[in-house]
Amino acid sequence: MTIRRWDPLSDLLTLQERMNRLFEESLSRNRLPDEGLSSGAWVPLADVYETPEGFVVQVELAGLGPEDVEVQVDGDGLVLRGERRMTSQRPEAFHRMERSYGAFTRSFRFTAEVDPGRVTAHFHDGLLRLELPKVRSREARIRVERAE
Repeated sequence: MTIRRWDPLSDLLTLQERMNRLFEESLSRNRLPDEGLSSGAWVPLADVYETPEGFVVQVELAGLGPEDVEVQVDGDGLVLRGERRMTSQRPEAFHRMERSYGAFTRSFRFTAEVDPGRVTAHFHDGLLRLELPKVRSREARIRVERAE
């Protein structure tokens, strides 16, 4: 028989991790649909920012490849869909399982229309980086000079 020394701090930290996960899951379920978080097995984290030329979206997709992700751009919107599958057969007993698996959907609305023909995507080290150029203005720029 193996005697294991009791560590109350370890038990408290485990309880805190479980409570944090419980709160995170309940908060993500209660978000409004227009916040870009749809129902699914998990929600990948994203950074979105604007530049003078367009928008940049970076999404953490560890364990996925380009073939696992669908990107759809329409007007001022972007929709990402995909699925993270377990790479090996599921073990009968886990010591810890923290990564999420299954389908996901993320959607984003921008403050300007995006040119779908010029969107670029780079997938490197589990990070998908999308560069979404704004639609070029169709108005002609006329330069007026002062007559002398």
